[in-house]
Amino acid sequence: MQLRRIESFMAVADLGSFSGASARLHRSPAAVSTHVQQLEAELGVRLFDRTTRRVALTPEGRLLLGRCRTVMAELDDVSRELGDRSQLRRGHVSLGTVPSISGLHLPAALAELKTRHPGITLELHEGSMSSIHHDLRERTTDFAIAAEFGDARDLSHQPVLSDPFVAVLPKNARFEGRSISLPELARYDQLAQPRDTAVRASVEQAFRAAGLAFSPTIEVAHHQTVLNMVAAGLGVAVLPMICVPTGPQRGYRVVALRPRGLAREICIITVRGKMLSPAAAECARLIAGTLKTHGTHRAA
Repeated sequence: MQLRRIESFMAVADLGSFSGASARLHRSPAAVSTHVQQLEAELGVRLFDRTTRRVALTPEGRLLLGRCRTVMAELDDVSRELGDRSQLRRGHVSLGTVPSISGLHLPAALAELKTRHPGITLELHEGSMSSIHHDLRERTTDFAIAAEFGDARDLSHQPVLSDPFVAVLPKNARFEGRSISLPELARYDQLAQPRDTAVRASVEQAFRAAGLAFSPTIEVAHHQTVLNMVAAGLGVAVLPMICVPTGPQRGYRVVALRPRGLAREICIITVRGKMLSPAAAECARLIAGTLKTHGTHRAA
């Protein structure tokens, strides 16, 4: 059923007049009459009883009018909702990330989004890189903020910033330099995340490239636990700079690696060819801006 025919039918039903419907819709009386006749022919029923004085709905016409009003109300609601979404008054964003990115700087970006657009709801999925890729492919998440990892040709990566790895040492460690090499670092007990994490894979690869064995004495899942263990004097760790809070109150020192070069590329990740909703695009923009502004503190 064509929308113009439905509009003509509803206008005649509401006003009880073809001429009145013509005036409301700014269509000729002949066009309105033709639309109604075409709709009757399409449905195979008579929708109006016509006399010289009045136009009245048949039982079939009343049935159609009720259904049409429901459908048109739904279309109006959808139109308003889509308008709200395009203007960022409403929307829902589901994003994936890893704890090494979400813990320190991501909350500030999400807080700014909620301040600017309080009608947008948020859903955060934290997990491993494999789970992040799975959620993207299953459309569980709109986009992810994470490092490039593995062979993911069906995913698009928009670089946000380069996140260098740094050495984290206990404050009482016998080391006075402003940077440290991997051979020097290898003399200490190593603390690390599990083998199935992207951070661990990068660290192991760097040690192998330097001809060094990497055999951590303690493995824990969360980077914050690693930092607490370093502060407790249990060993040293190599972690991405963006997930390491700095400050004199911390029980550890953050030292640059020598030579520089070990880093991960943090990206906005989407399914290739997929266009983000206005709310998701705004969220991704704010996250990228926050990370670029606050995610590049220097090791001391």
